[in-house]
Amino acid sequence: MVKKYYNIIPSHLFTIKDTSLIMKHLEENKICEKFILKNVSANFEKTDKLGEWISRGELCKSRFIYRYTTSVIEELYSFLLDHYKSGLNQYILFNLSFYEETFGKTYEKSKEIALNYFNTYYNQIPIHPSFKLKFDSNRNMIPTPKFESLYNYKKNLLLNIENKSELIIPYLAGNIDFYNSHLFHNNFIIKEVFEFENNLKILIELNRRFKFEEDNIFTQKSISQKIFEKYEDEFDSLKQIEFIEYQIKLKEKTIRADIVSLFDFFSNHLNIKTPSGKVFGEIINSYFDFNFSKIKLNSSESTKHFKNIEKLKKDWENFTN
Repeated sequence: MVKKYYNIIPSHLFTIKDTSLIMKHLEENKICEKFILKNVSANFEKTDKLGEWISRGELCKSRFIYRYTTSVIEELYSFLLDHYKSGLNQYILFNLSFYEETFGKTYEKSKEIALNYFNTYYNQIPIHPSFKLKFDSNRNMIPTPKFESLYNYKKNLLLNIENKSELIIPYLAGNIDFYNSHLFHNNFIIKEVFEFENNLKILIELNRRFKFEEDNIFTQKSISQKIFEKYEDEFDSLKQIEFIEYQIKLKEKTIRADIVSLFDFFSNHLNIKTPSGKVFGEIINSYFDFNFSKIKLNSSESTKHFKNIEKLKKDWENFTN
């Protein structure tokens, strides 16, 4: 984690504990902004007319709050997860329990058990009903996908931290000792964050294994998925691209001849849909950070090339079975 804001408050300011000077320093450095909140209160009384009310004694109170920039809050959030990482271990116990419960059961039965667990852990998170609904393109109200509603809940957690200077300032001053076990067990917001993150890890793991819902928010797409999303019409299947990614990652060093063999294997030996050598090479260079010259077959390939093809045949058979 890159610590952009850690230790941004000078030690002498933090030591004298003059909040006004600290906040002035943070404002000047565009770390936070001051907002004025006005609270209006009044007494309402019925009139002689049916259903009519009037207000009397209106009172207006003003107070200042500070809201920190989003990047500050996200950095603090990441710091808390890393600093208290031992508090993110519930999924380990869950995985052990789930393994014992599903041992020897069919995939279908295991998935049924997993779905029950998924719903249980999802419902433990106090997601506001408004986060569970959204409008479609026709302005019809529809259910929000589970992981999208979880993302909305996480954004709300970040908002809850946004004006908690007592939690933020020690981090900006580099006072790591402030974040001790007592704070972890007694600070409501930190407890809320870790309850959510523990449940989220379990939900992500269950969804990864049983594919209840597509998750493009918390689970980063693989290189293969990104390629297939853009070049679906160029390839036979996602499995084909996953095999290419597997072969590249399998080798300590991939050379151009390896890519030529992969291209030849798919286009001429398996005879399945494959981009032209030019496009194939451009995709490999772009997504795997290579700089190979144009991929094409020579008039006579080397013995090593055909050995590569034979190995790819065996690897493909194992990969697809």
